[in-house]
Amino acid sequence: MGSSAGDGEYVAVGEEDVDVPEGGGLRKEGSQFIPNSMVTPKTHSIRVVHAALVLVQLGYAGLQMFSRVALDAGLNQFLLSMYRNMIAFAILGPVAYYFEREKRPPMTLKIFGGLNLLALTGVVGSQQLFLAGLQLTSPLMAAVSQNMIPVFTFLLAAALGLEEVNLRRREGVAKVIGTAVCICGAVIMSVYKGIALFGSGSDTPDVGYTQPFANLGAFLHHDIVNFSVNEYHLGIFFLIMNCVSWGVYLTYQAPVMKMYPALLSMTAGTYFFGFIQVGILGVISAGKLHFAKFILTSTAQIIGVLYAALIASTLNLLLQSWCVQKGGPFIVSLYVPLQMLMVAVLSVLLLKDTLYMGIVLGGALTVAGFYLVVYGQGLERRRKRNLFARVLEPHHDVYKIDIRQMSVDLKEHLLDN
Repeated sequence: MGSSAGDGEYVAVGEEDVDVPEGGGLRKEGSQFIPNSMVTPKTHSIRVVHAALVLVQLGYAGLQMFSRVALDAGLNQFLLSMYRNMIAFAILGPVAYYFEREKRPPMTLKIFGGLNLLALTGVVGSQQLFLAGLQLTSPLMAAVSQNMIPVFTFLLAAALGLEEVNLRRREGVAKVIGTAVCICGAVIMSVYKGIALFGSGSDTPDVGYTQPFANLGAFLHHDIVNFSVNEYHLGIFFLIMNCVSWGVYLTYQAPVMKMYPALLSMTAGTYFFGFIQVGILGVISAGKLHFAKFILTSTAQIIGVLYAALIASTLNLLLQSWCVQKGGPFIVSLYVPLQMLMVAVLSVLLLKDTLYMGIVLGGALTVAGFYLVVYGQGLERRRKRNLFARVLEPHHDVYKIDIRQMSVDLKEHLLDN
């Protein structure tokens, strides 16, 4: 049997190679119509895709490190996010304008609102919550928390009816168990620190207790007012809410893409509106517009901004999109936990952070839950693809079929008839 580079994109059946005609529509083969969207001859080794995915995760691991250094150097988190998205838009905007000028639809009020909502969840909510959590915890904890994004995305999609949950199938059981395991890992990281495995343990997070409801003493019960959390727990809460915000962003991308089927332009628009929204929030938080506060005052701040904009928001985005195209989203998702391992090594060696037992146990559970959810989603996609392929080609088993392009080809064929 043939095999595809990634389970998330292609169905591979048979052993023969088929010449693919150019142009749109379907090709007649006997009494059957064959999609012209068959996989083109491979020009890139799958090993190149794997190497690129390692670089992608290394780029995101570096984001945790450089952002923390920049924040410790006194850089305001709103300013970091504002400059990051402004520079990314300045680079990606012209690229999107040139390459998608033919397929980009005109801007409408509905598309305008959709892009602003993506900016609110994917830029303002996600980035600001992440930076707040990073400041109060550590790069390692921030990296571990990213494994929970697919879980919260699954929960949101299931709640909206966009994700199938069938406990009579293996994929449904795997997704539910994976979600529970991942949440257990998050709880362990929140309440249990344990012994220090690496590092001096001098960066103990058991300080900085705050009373979030202290100013509401006239309206709330005294037990609620006296409730306090330390900064470390508050940071974990911010990181979890960052995952929720990013899950909303990923879930809402699908309906926006239907209205605005131009990925680069949609991303550039998200950066643009995100830059404006973060700038407004930054001015509100400062109480006034003080241009002196917009100046980067140290090398660490400049490097942090440039790294976030050029590597995380631009280069990584393009490289990851290329990997999705060549290998499929399934193989891309498998590399996400690698970021946690990279950050663990870099933060202990370079930033002298301490690795605690609670982070290791909780991180192991979040990774296990992550892979269970991904495994369940992979099983579900494979079952649907095989069913779709059998309906389309019941007597042929020699083709690799790109499902997304197949749908377009089918529509074109029906319209032609």
